[in-house]
Amino acid sequence: MKPKIPEGKTRLLLVEGAEDQEFFIQLGGRLTSTDDWLVQINRYRGRSELEDFLIAVAGHPRFGQVETIGIVRDADFNTDAFQSVQGAVRRANAEIQQALPVPEKVMVMAEGSKNVIVMIMPSYERQGMLEDLIMDIFQSDPITTCVDAYFNCIRKHGIAILEHKLSKGRLRAFVTGKNVSNQANGDDSEKLYLSDVFHMSWWKPEFWDHEAFLDAREFLALLTN
Repeated sequence: MKPKIPEGKTRLLLVEGAEDQEFFIQLGGRLTSTDDWLVQINRYRGRSELEDFLIAVAGHPRFGQVETIGIVRDADFNTDAFQSVQGAVRRANAEIQQALPVPEKVMVMAEGSKNVIVMIMPSYERQGMLEDLIMDIFQSDPITTCVDAYFNCIRKHGIAILEHKLSKGRLRAFVTGKNVSNQANGDDSEKLYLSDVFHMSWWKPEFWDHEAFLDAREFLALLTN
């Protein structure tokens, strides 16, 4: 996708996909009025595309107005997510005129002519992805117990479960459990994906204040200050 930098937007938030984009739109709307937001969210569609997307961003005619770039990436499994982002920034710098500072730590602003800050989800110390962060909210929900029992049953029958598919599978199984219960209303049963979750009838506004989202709230605060 081509980067978008509307006039007046001084912060860019680069995320991997539509689910991450919707998450930060909703969280940002909880923290402030998005009408006054200086943040433009762009999707770079996968970690392998980040380098090329940064080069495209630097070539945008309104790049000069950008003060800070935030980059979000899933930790995934058996990968060095933060080091991967650092490498993408370094490689992009070889192709652009105004080099970007390379962050030395996650959640710490690297300052320069343009500032850069990186967040890894669910966290730098933990493998997984955004789906795992969402499921943290529902650890004490009885449906989560049923979901984990379901996947344990699959394992007991000798079926190997791929880690990167398990995170998404747990969330979808949880959503299905919620949508067949009396907690669901309207067209909830037609929704299944992560980007739908925040619009479910059973999703409560106070979920955005959950401690699971503490790093994400701090990240947005650093990005927008």
